[in-house]
Amino acid sequence: MRIVFVEIQNFRGIKKLEWAPASAVNCLIGPGDSTKTTILDAIELALNPRPYMLADDSDFFDLDFNQPIKIIVTLAGLSSEFRLEDRYGMYLRGWNAQGNTIEDEPAEKLEDALSLRVMIDKSLEARWSIFNDRISEEESDPPTIRYKDSKQLATTRLGPYAERHLGWGRQSVLTRVSESTDNISLQLAEAGRAARDAFRQGNQIVFKEAASRAEQLGKKFSVPIRDKYVAELDVQGVNITAGGVSLHDGKLPLRRLGTGSSRLIVSALQHDTGGSHIARIDEIEHGLEPHRIARLLKYLKHPANDGDKALPPQIFMTTHSPVVIRELVARDIFTVRSKAGITEVRSVAATAKDRDTAQRHLRGSPDAFLAQRVLVGEGRTECGLLRGLDAWWNLKGEDSFALRGVIAINGGGNTTAPVIAEHLLDLGYDVALLLDTDEPSPAVLTNSVRGKGGTFFEWPDTCSTEERIFLDVPWNTVIALVKFAEECEGSESARANINNVCNKKSLPVISDLALPNSLDTDDFRRVLGMAAKNKNRPWFKEITRGERLAEIIAPCLDQISGKPLAKTISRLRRWIDA
Repeated sequence: MRIVFVEIQNFRGIKKLEWAPASAVNCLIGPGDSTKTTILDAIELALNPRPYMLADDSDFFDLDFNQPIKIIVTLAGLSSEFRLEDRYGMYLRGWNAQGNTIEDEPAEKLEDALSLRVMIDKSLEARWSIFNDRISEEESDPPTIRYKDSKQLATTRLGPYAERHLGWGRQSVLTRVSESTDNISLQLAEAGRAARDAFRQGNQIVFKEAASRAEQLGKKFSVPIRDKYVAELDVQGVNITAGGVSLHDGKLPLRRLGTGSSRLIVSALQHDTGGSHIARIDEIEHGLEPHRIARLLKYLKHPANDGDKALPPQIFMTTHSPVVIRELVARDIFTVRSKAGITEVRSVAATAKDRDTAQRHLRGSPDAFLAQRVLVGEGRTECGLLRGLDAWWNLKGEDSFALRGVIAINGGGNTTAPVIAEHLLDLGYDVALLLDTDEPSPAVLTNSVRGKGGTFFEWPDTCSTEERIFLDVPWNTVIALVKFAEECEGSESARANINNVCNKKSLPVISDLALPNSLDTDDFRRVLGMAAKNKNRPWFKEITRGERLAEIIAPCLDQISGKPLAKTISRLRRWIDA
């Protein structure tokens, strides 16, 4: 069985959500407080009925307990037993996989589906039932799932800590895969008897005085004494239960393993249960190194057995790790966005122009998909410049990109930057681009981005980023930039670049990099900008060099506040702070 549709109303941070998840992996990504974990909690609540579960006022959206919580989870891929008329056949609905819609009446061309609902009103008591439009809302005793069947539907959840699954407790995966719980009970009873026998054979002298004193006081106060007061082991007092039995490696409890190793073992056990298993994993990367994340993801995405008809389990997970995003494919990843309580879950694959484009964006800029707002630098120079400006502003006491939920990424060029920006906009991200204008991006791309709400920051006067910088900064900063180029490329290479441009412009060449004030002209500044962006030996086209570029020019921005460079950067800062 698998979940085909999820509906949530008034649950914690979600006022409304409707989502058709994928049949295999559903990796939810998004900024903090986007309700990713709340979706996992809602699925768990709907499919795991609890006899005495009580909610809290904080479980209601905006703490408004007058608006009831309603969670409906619709399942397809039902077993033949579930479809029998004397089981749930009378309550089935139809699932249209083509349109991701539910028809209330089952039909021949639709897949049979069963909807389960949990509702919580201001009494704070949760009530589970089967749901369809044919069942009256006023019905006082709506049909419910049998207890035995609910155990088949129950999901497992692996949070940041897996310790409870390494024992035979009630909700443990080890209990679920054990052959017989009756044998476990018998074994525990025998363990209790053995513990009492071992205690009797121990040193009883340490308890004798206290036991004798208690017996004397009992007689004094007319308490009947059957035989004699002695110290015995009370098995109930030491709580020898299934939860007290844990998995060991020799004599070492596996709960003593590192967090990552514990989670790997538990994840493998959960996956190995197979069948119609639905698993939820919160922050799958927690405690794991990149290579073990990759191994775990590959394992989870395949069926537990090797049969040709075996289906992989349906997995719902959250992550904040670029490693996870790189290892998954586009169809596995969904972005979560919440605005005024309306949560939307969007497929990364479905929103891209094609699946190859989506995959390229995920592999090339995984960090972008984990932020709330994205600054797309046209290339490596622009990306480095943005990162360097962030460091400078932070030193001055202004909010960092991280605090404002912003990340700067490399757009990969004037044609690819608008494409990734448009994809991110389609997924609900707030996006801005920093582009140079010497080789403008295709108008059809930029117009599409603008139409979807993207913001552009472009240098005026048809120039590259390097040219704009050299045209606007003070002469002493120009000298510092050339010295940096000399450090990066060597004095001969830097001078050769400059002189090649001078020859093309019919300007005098230079004999060294001293750069006297007499060279401070617009023509020579443009020469320096063109030399810096030379296609064969560019000076600053690396992210780390772009960061150093920002470090050099940032201190002078206040001096050139009227220049296009400073004006554009000032506008950029206002977008960040918006």
